[in-house]
Amino acid sequence: MPTTARFLILIPAHDEEETIQATVESCRAIEYDQSQFAVCVIADNCSDGTALVAREAGAEVVERVNLVKRSKGYALEYFFERGPLSEYDAVVIVDADTVVDPGILQSFASGLAKGWDWIQCYHTVRNADASWRTRVMTYAFSLFNGVRPMGFEQLGLGAAFNGNGMCFSTSGLARVPWRAYSLAEDLEFSWTLRLAGERIHFEPHVRVLADMLTRGGSAASAQRRRWEVGRTALRRRVLGPLLRSHNIGPFRKGLYVIELFFPPLSVLFAALLLAASVHLVAVLDPRLLPLSRLLRPAHAVMAATLMAYTLSPLLVMRLPVRYLASLLALPYFMGWKTTVALGRRPSMWVRTWREPSCRSPGSG
Repeated sequence: MPTTARFLILIPAHDEEETIQATVESCRAIEYDQSQFAVCVIADNCSDGTALVAREAGAEVVERVNLVKRSKGYALEYFFERGPLSEYDAVVIVDADTVVDPGILQSFASGLAKGWDWIQCYHTVRNADASWRTRVMTYAFSLFNGVRPMGFEQLGLGAAFNGNGMCFSTSGLARVPWRAYSLAEDLEFSWTLRLAGERIHFEPHVRVLADMLTRGGSAASAQRRRWEVGRTALRRRVLGPLLRSHNIGPFRKGLYVIELFFPPLSVLFAALLLAASVHLVAVLDPRLLPLSRLLRPAHAVMAATLMAYTLSPLLVMRLPVRYLASLLALPYFMGWKTTVALGRRPSMWVRTWREPSCRSPGSG
């Protein structure tokens, strides 16, 4: 690995003319030797001015049209098979509505120097205080994209990709090519790597920030449904190969199974309330008092563990305390997610609609 690693920042974009300029400019402003990195946009099946705006902002542009193979996964595969990867040490994937940390490439270069082939930085919310929904998403991202991968990193198990702020060494891609086309292509490739015995490292000190939808409605429902359906399908596909894998030891395999089926925070709270109801009923029916006494220690440990997990973003990711108030919206959020899950399941990738407030280069 050379002293200064060479990077290609790759931005997959489908009809993103309103956001692509700010993203390209953010990438070009990274604090790194300008001769050692390039910014390239994949204008994928675009019907707007994405390619033109990206070129005017200073990016190289590759245009792709394939109305059958439509998704971010196919766009990345197209570039990896045809792009000049031999000229670079690593590829960094950034979404088209994102602002990047100026120190991101320096941090990734340090990881590459340690022999890391796969790195995920901290993916969080840019418009965190725009609405109650973005505050909930900020808290959720700090837990799912921050605390959990950091825990896996500390256990030596490696993280999972979040789709934004991913770094792949070109030698790693030569060893394990990108073949991920599902509705959750980032997690799909994460499991491909894990099953191959590879490890994804988490870099919490640099961030990529993306705008989230500020309110519910059809756009938010479609996005959530795509995430949930993609993850559910992936669980079914991965479990068998994971249990049969010879590249993963029993301890790591067990923790990966837990991660694969780990419930969201709202479900954990519901389970705790259900467990607590035993003690409430015991007050009304003394016959249940022995059972209540027997379960109290386990429920106390359960409550303490859940409390520590709930507060962990404040301690681990330095999330401001005010975002804890977003937990008050959990009952509504859980009901909304349940309604979304019962809706019509998508069979193909569909671009998430961008709100006008999220389109301005100066938003956030």
